[in-house]
Amino acid sequence: MYLGPLEGFQDQLFRPVLGWSRDNVGLLTGRQGIYKLALLWEYAFAVSGFQVFNLDCAIRFDVFTIAEETRKRRVSPEALLEKILVQRAFTPYQILDSVQEIYSATKENTIYFILAPCKQFFDGDVQDDEGLFLLEKLVLLLERIRSKQIPIVLVESTKYTHPSFQKIFPKLVALSEDLWELNVVEGHSYLKIRKAKSIYEIGTDPDPKQEFIYG
Repeated sequence: MYLGPLEGFQDQLFRPVLGWSRDNVGLLTGRQGIYKLALLWEYAFAVSGFQVFNLDCAIRFDVFTIAEETRKRRVSPEALLEKILVQRAFTPYQILDSVQEIYSATKENTIYFILAPCKQFFDGDVQDDEGLFLLEKLVLLLERIRSKQIPIVLVESTKYTHPSFQKIFPKLVALSEDLWELNVVEGHSYLKIRKAKSIYEIGTDPDPKQEFIYG
């Protein structure tokens, strides 16, 4: 799969994805602000020439966030949004089918984002045992995606207290070769690289646990 360079983004906001090898599973997590940050990363990939596939599992995609970024950077919103395909899935089975489709029909030069992949599995309409069983299937599918070196970013909150989430989230962390954690304190956002597949070429600090601040 050909994936070209991500150029022109030297802001600290984009530094983690500048160093991402784009041949594995990355996980962006935190209690707040992660979905907006993910959309800004989607913008960066799209404006750099990539196609972006967004699987939105909980109505987290906000087109106005993308449009605002195009306005600030004087980019045509129509042309940019043509590079971002949004597909929504609202049940565990729809999510599993969509993830299977990503595995089976990978597209060239495409970055995949999955927003809030776990939430629907412990929705009130899903029995706990069934939800956990299906979450385990989701993890297996994601492991297959990783083995195929498909570039995919999972975006999931850490705020859920449901027992099924507490059991499955460590498995998402384990299968992700890059892990980014966003913390928001008194209106300032701190983005930490908790795990990285390869040493980042940006900056001078070889420690993958780098912290970037933006507000």
